Amino acid sequence: MKLLTSHSLLAMALARGIRGFSSFPYEIVKTHARSSRANCPTMTSSTYSRKLGTARFMSSFKENSVAIKQIDKKALHEIIEDIESTSREESGYVVIDVRNEDEIAYTGKLSECVEILPLPLIAQMGAFSMTEEDFEDSFGFAKPKQDETIIFTCKAGIRSMHAAQYAAMNGYSNLINYTGGAMDWFR
Repeated sequence: MKLLTSHSLLAMALARGIRGFSSFPYEIVKTHARSSRANCPTMTSSTYSRKLGTARFMSSFKENSVAIKQIDKKALHEIIEDIESTSREESGYVVIDVRNEDEIAYTGKLSECVEILPLPLIAQMGAFSMTEEDFEDSFGFAKPKQDETIIFTCKAGIRSMHAAQYAAMNGYSNLINYTGGAMDWFR
């Protein structure tokens, strides 16, 4: 079980948006007086419920058992070549860049076959819990199917890992994180 302080959990709740947060695989813990945050107020799960309205937070969750594979530039290059030489459907891969539009405008896309879905939209809109139609209307590409392998990329591999975790929480199991990100790709 992953343990987080109430302060970390609140930050994640606000980053994700309250909708769907109850499935987050973390345990709420109180900050102890001996910790470095001794002067910070602590909140229990019931305090969160009162402060955040109708959102319900449980004190513990089962840990997500989905393994997220990590790959390097060479492996991603091979996947992109596979998609470009066949198609997304035939290859079984979908590559999603979770950087913001301005970051992509600055460096360019990794490839034309790479889809763009910024992490804040994944979190705020609950992208992977949307219907296929709503997903495509909102983001301009087909929602990944449960049996497709989703490769996430960002600037340095951190936001892409968060995106993979959101996908895992919504039932996806074939998940890959490109650890190098755009900083590695465009080097």
